[in-house]
Amino acid sequence: MKRQKLTLYCLLSFITLSGFIQAQIPTQFIRGVVIDKDTRDPLIGANVTILNSNPEMGGITDLDGKFEIAGIPVGRVQIECTYIGYGSFLSDPFILNSAKAHELNIELIESAVTTGEVVVSAKKFGNEPLNELSILSARSFSVEETQRYAASANDPGRMVMGFPGVQPSRDSRSDIIIRGNSGIGMLWRLEGIDIPNPNHFARRGNSGGGITIFSVSMLSNSDFSTAAFPAEYGNATSGVFDIKFRKGNASESQHTFRAGLLGLDYSTEGPINKQTGSSYLLNYRYSTLGILNQLGLHLVGPRVDNTFQDLSFNLSFPSKDKKRYLTVWGMGGLSRERENAIEGIENWQSYSDYYTRDFNSNMGAVGATYFIPAGNDAYLKTNLAIMGQDILFQNDTLDTELRDYLLNDERYKETRIVLSSVWNKKINSKVSIKTGGIFTRINYDLFRMTVQENTPIDAEGNTYSAQAYVQLRYRPTEKLTINAGGHLTYFDLNNVTAVEPRLGIKYQISESHSLMAAWGMHSKILPIGNHFTMINGIEANRDANFLRSLHSVLGYEFLPGFDWKLRLEAYHQSLYDVPVSATPGEFLSILNTIDGFAKHELINTGTGQNIGLDLTIEKSFNKGIFLLISASIFDSEFTDASDRIFPTVFDSGFSATGMGGKEWNLKNGNQLSLSLKALYNGGQRLTPILEGAPVSRYSPDPILDDSRAFSEQVQDYFRTDLRLAFRKNNAKTAWWIALDVQNVTNRRNIDALNRVYDPDLNTWIYREQSGLTPILSFQIDF
Repeated sequence: MKRQKLTLYCLLSFITLSGFIQAQIPTQFIRGVVIDKDTRDPLIGANVTILNSNPEMGGITDLDGKFEIAGIPVGRVQIECTYIGYGSFLSDPFILNSAKAHELNIELIESAVTTGEVVVSAKKFGNEPLNELSILSARSFSVEETQRYAASANDPGRMVMGFPGVQPSRDSRSDIIIRGNSGIGMLWRLEGIDIPNPNHFARRGNSGGGITIFSVSMLSNSDFSTAAFPAEYGNATSGVFDIKFRKGNASESQHTFRAGLLGLDYSTEGPINKQTGSSYLLNYRYSTLGILNQLGLHLVGPRVDNTFQDLSFNLSFPSKDKKRYLTVWGMGGLSRERENAIEGIENWQSYSDYYTRDFNSNMGAVGATYFIPAGNDAYLKTNLAIMGQDILFQNDTLDTELRDYLLNDERYKETRIVLSSVWNKKINSKVSIKTGGIFTRINYDLFRMTVQENTPIDAEGNTYSAQAYVQLRYRPTEKLTINAGGHLTYFDLNNVTAVEPRLGIKYQISESHSLMAAWGMHSKILPIGNHFTMINGIEANRDANFLRSLHSVLGYEFLPGFDWKLRLEAYHQSLYDVPVSATPGEFLSILNTIDGFAKHELINTGTGQNIGLDLTIEKSFNKGIFLLISASIFDSEFTDASDRIFPTVFDSGFSATGMGGKEWNLKNGNQLSLSLKALYNGGQRLTPILEGAPVSRYSPDPILDDSRAFSEQVQDYFRTDLRLAFRKNNAKTAWWIALDVQNVTNRRNIDALNRVYDPDLNTWIYREQSGLTPILSFQIDF
């Protein structure tokens, strides 16, 4: 009832604030620079056009490759850029408001065949990967997308739940499960540097969490990949988030304030020195979840209190000739979560009633990037960063005197110093080469002690990893692109090396049809805590090998019109050298990891397989409508040390998503929008309870039937979300108010991570996930 009342209050507030009007349509600037993607040299005389403008509006780049278009009516706009001898650029449609000029950094690729006129090649859709070596199973996403999709909470991790191949299954966490793979195979990269899990409430030894630490205000267009990555990406077997921070406005100061039920968010940007073009961008976010908890509204669980805060920045210092630049960037977040016991010992009926949990996760990273030209048609970019993560996880039970009894005590601290460098050279219009290396110094301080389990972790020390890669792009004709390369990874802790060849091919059949194929070997260093599990006083997994996989993907893409795209991808992933329990009869495999580190001796004799088909139908934002529909059918399985074959915990068999919306242009440049999102995933798998096993209300977990691993499947996951938003443009300010309703039908999905004892039924039952959750938010730009 509290949630329903809150929803009604939010809706009334929305209607009241959206009633204001204004006298005339404001206008705004779009400015930016157009450069050669391979050499980073400015392109003089490039044509930049605003599509569907009447009269036609546009501009031409100057001697520095810069352009500026003034007097553009606010609203949704789309940019196209063409240049003789180069492929064209098409932006994703974005919102231009009255308070902030929009800045674009446009990168064009030289045509393989120079004809002396504008190249006519493949159609553009607007969300092609920024990394041109990512041929398939990849797409870019914009800041506006993270705000457009219903209940994405301005979080890229939640936004991609609607992307093809991603399996949604949780309301309160953004565990990124891709094509049957555990989240441990994810790679997070920020500004060219591999970083630890950048989530508040970060999972131990995994890549998911509650919400990403960096605010949407910091982001530039970035890439998300789900298979067969280019050679520059290593230490990943399931997916890659390649995040980029945008630069602050170098011409004028601008500010954004955002407030909502989840917290307060403030960002500021502007010039440091207008003459040199240096700029700053800073964002701070503070969660107000603690206030909601005091009001009796708990978004994660009925007894769970949590809060978080974070700070991010990006400083840019170009040289006087604009050919070199230095950026200094950083991010950091603190999060706290507490699960309380049921109040009143007279209400305690089972173990979970007097169980408590403390969960703190802190993460931070600071780095610098230096870019310089390196000879004719070449550049060198070097990154140096220091980062750290500290995760505390403790479980207690209370006695009748409300005294804590510590059951589980975990503390994982890790710091890294990372140096990376990449050299890119365009040999000619047909051939370019990119090569680089990454060196990571790792210091660790790890501790785990669990009552009644003799598998502690107590390790402190340091180690390092080294990676090197080379990739070649060859385009013998305008229709054919071949990307070939290799990646090498070395891990000092156990003296293990992986050599991984990669290959990608794209053939442009016609302007609208293309075929793609990618193949590659990929490996993942185990989360470091797994190496220090103690069994009978010995570090049993010190020498555990990499998790390795072989990806094969075939794709077909059809663009039937200006704003429609259909893509079909068939994939096969063979996993080998998979760490599994060395004990015969135990089904533990690293492929089923959701949270935590191994409590068994591991051997690399397991295997796995993910095979499936992804279909995507997408309509870009045009004439006020957007649509993204995806469906995946797949099979995911693994073998244990005894060569028994089981489905993985993520083998739901089928998943589908649908996201769409409509935008109405009102008087005076104002806008009203409505968007919907539907998420479906086959039920998560669990190992059934052993038939005839005793049931005890004082036991934390039931006794499972190991011979039938993951043979039980809970009900399918289904959730619908809604977003209603109103945008207002004033002369010098712009604001919007939005109401997001997660799980608008109030369907209570099963939380299949664990079972709890029900004393009334004298059996084990599943917990339920969140019901209807309204989130009202307001943003003003000034």
